Amino acid sequence: MNENLFEIPQAMRDLAEQDLTHAHAADFEDKTARVGMAAMPSPMAASFTDVRERAMDFAKENAESACAFAGKVCNAKTPQEILTLQTRFAQDRTQTFIKNTQELCGLIGEMVQKSGRS
Repeated sequence: MNENLFEIPQAMRDLAEQDLTHAHAADFEDKTARVGMAAMPSPMAASFTDVRERAMDFAKENAESACAFAGKVCNAKTPQEILTLQTRFAQDRTQTFIKNTQELCGLIGEMVQKSGRS
């Protein structure tokens, strides 16, 4: 017996990958659009369009990144590999969060300046 006791069985990885495929098939963009449509627009809300659209782009990118990460985890063979993937994912998401927050703050600042001029 040359089996690694800590190896994740292939059948379990296949099942997780199948579940991930089904979850990813759900159209994230459609769901978020429906939530946005439920909100009643007001004259002030119209000025937030750029900010709202960019935030939705970030949410979609984040969901896609999480699905890609889950796919990698499904193919991992050892707990050590999962830990490495998780560490990289957390570092990447943290850097992306900082960059996205800075961009949104810039857009909001521009919006405030424009509204102050009008």
